[in-house]
Amino acid sequence: MLPLRDDAPTRNVPWATYALLVVNIVVFLFLQPAGYQNSDISDRSADEVDEYAYRWAAVPCELAERESLADGAECTGEREPDAILPEDKNVWATLVTHMFLHGNLLHLLGNMLFLWVFGNYVEDRLGPWPFLGLYLTSGLVAMLGHAAFNWHDAIPMLGASGAIAGLLGAYLILRPRGRILVATGVGGLQVIYVPAWSVLGLFFLEQFFIDEASGVAWIAHAAGMVAGALLALVLARLVADPEMPRFDAASTRSPNWTLPEAPPTA
Repeated sequence: MLPLRDDAPTRNVPWATYALLVVNIVVFLFLQPAGYQNSDISDRSADEVDEYAYRWAAVPCELAERESLADGAECTGEREPDAILPEDKNVWATLVTHMFLHGNLLHLLGNMLFLWVFGNYVEDRLGPWPFLGLYLTSGLVAMLGHAAFNWHDAIPMLGASGAIAGLLGAYLILRPRGRILVATGVGGLQVIYVPAWSVLGLFFLEQFFIDEASGVAWIAHAAGMVAGALLALVLARLVADPEMPRFDAASTRSPNWTLPEAPPTA
C-alpha cells in the first residue's frame, strides 16, 4: 500500500517538516555528485559517488573500530575494491549526515512522500522541536541498530528511512485509528482509506521478510520505528494535546454562596 495522505486537519504550518523536505532535496540535487541522479555514469563520476558515500555515509565497521577505513579500520565485510577512501573522515558525524543522503531519485521520492504524509501530523501534535528531536533520535537509533547486526560491514549506509520510520512509529502511537488514503493493487488498482494501524503495522511486519540481498537496511527501519513509538509514548505525556480540553481551576471554583438567614421561630 502506497500512502498518499491522511485525513487529519493541520492546525499549524509544519515548518520543521518543510525544512526537512527542503534539506533532503537540496542535498540530493546540489551537494551529492550527479552520479546519484543518473544511473548511466562515467568512471569518473562513479569514483565521485564512491568517495562521497565513504565520506558522508555511515559505515558500520568504522563505527565499531572508531576510525575510518583510510585510517586503518579493519573490516571483513565486502566493499568496492577500487573505492577512493577519504582522508580525515569524521566517523561520528556520519551518524547524522547519513540521514540526509539518498542513493537515487526513487529513494528520495519515496522517503519524502512518507515524510510528508506522516510527518506533518506528528509535528502538529508534538510541536516542531520535539518533532525534530524524535526524528533525529530515531535516525540515530536506526543506524546503531543496523550496525549492531553488521559490525564488520564496510558498505556505507545512507538514507532518511530510519528517521522517517520513527515518524511512522510515532504516528501509530499518537493516531492509530486515523485514516490513511492509500493506493493499493489488491483487487485491482484502488485508492481507498484504511486505518493507520493497518498501514503502519504492515510496514513494520514486512521488514522481517525483506531479502538480505536486496540491499535494504530493514533492521534500521524496524529499529527506527520502535524508537519513534517509544519516544512518542513519552512525548505525548510531556506535550499537551491541543485537541484535549484543558482543566481551568478558576472556572471550576465553587461560587461564594451565602446561606439565607434562618426564619424566625416561634
